[in-house]
Amino acid sequence: MGPTRLIATGASNLARLTLAVLDAERARVAGPVEMHAAAGFGRSYCVASRFLVRGLGPIDTSPMWAHLAATDAADRARTTALLMDVGNDLLYGLRVDRILAAVEGTLVRLCTVAERVVVVGLPIATVRTVTKAQFLLVRTVLVPGSPLTFADAREGAERLHDGLRTLAERHGAAFREHRPEWYGFDPMHVRRRNAAAATRDWLAAPASASMRPFDTWTGRWRLRLAGPAERTWCGVRCRHVQPALLFRDGSSLSLW
Repeated sequence: MGPTRLIATGASNLARLTLAVLDAERARVAGPVEMHAAAGFGRSYCVASRFLVRGLGPIDTSPMWAHLAATDAADRARTTALLMDVGNDLLYGLRVDRILAAVEGTLVRLCTVAERVVVVGLPIATVRTVTKAQFLLVRTVLVPGSPLTFADAREGAERLHDGLRTLAERHGAAFREHRPEWYGFDPMHVRRRNAAAATRDWLAAPASASMRPFDTWTGRWRLRLAGPAERTWCGVRCRHVQPALLFRDGSSLSLW
């Protein structure tokens, strides 16, 4: 049996906190972790997405699933899965029921390959504090042509959050809430200084004073320079061999 395996799906919060998530799981198992992450700024569970000049396919058709297809009982026993960042699809004009259907498909896949599955809800407490001006700024920057209105965004976020809780219960996954104290001026992204606290909470991991963290300034620059298995860059399709990063303790990180 190999090292503990962690599979994570999400968007910008996961992209920003990838190494912190990896550190939290290393602390939980007190050993190396083989991490697979399907994430990215603006990433969608349902449709292809673009952030500036970079494009990514939807999570539900990620090449990660083909890589994980050979999972056997032993692999499943050593695997934890984390599903989070279900919100961008509202900006892309998708209905809540379609989003939840795609997320449920991802959750079913994760339950097939992982013995322990965690679903993280939306940061609903801070979402409720978002002003119309903040919403319009985010919508204009991320998805200029989005038809989503402020009222529909607020209603959709509430329904998505409740739907995620229901899906977690239906499929036997743990459900985690965001804590308002993890956030600052930006109501959508965990503050960098709270990254360790948030990720340890999601994965039920202890603090580890003796473990050397990967989530450092230099580690984050290494991550920025690493490429996912497939993406488009200025319209050109790019492919990268995985794992994208290897670590001295035997851990690895594959980006999908």
